[in-house]
Amino acid sequence: MTKRYIAVCRTEAVRLAELDGTFLHNVRCDPDVALLHRTEWWAWWSDERLTTAIGLPDNLWPETLSPDAAELIFQVWSSGLSAPQCGWTVLAKVKSIASREIIYTNSLGNNTPMSRWEKLTLLFEHDERGLLYCHSYRDGEAYKCDIVTKPHSAF
Repeated sequence: MTKRYIAVCRTEAVRLAELDGTFLHNVRCDPDVALLHRTEWWAWWSDERLTTAIGLPDNLWPETLSPDAAELIFQVWSSGLSAPQCGWTVLAKVKSIASREIIYTNSLGNNTPMSRWEKLTLLFEHDERGLLYCHSYRDGEAYKCDIVTKPHSAF
């Protein structure tokens, strides 16, 4: 792993380190980590890290996460948040979304940020049930999405 890229072989890691200015002694190498899931934009690893998929070979496309887990991760990842409040690992363990219930929506005018809260009833690995809350909001061009364990009390 360099500052911005991920590689699965030393040669590619050296090439990518040159591109993003990572000193070779700062390249993180871990031969025990496996790629578990990959999309066009992000990758989920066996060390429970989420990274960019930029730099990965085109022939590596494992998909071990459920489609619902991948969708929730994408919602947060695409909004530019560094991590959801609940953590990437929790989202990776989602087996399915049993239901989505809108519990709050705010869109009072052009200058007011749009805010939406959804209660997600989830089925996790080992058939455990749980609740998470998805908070998405817009302020002009900015869009953020966070998935939290408890809804914010301000609404």
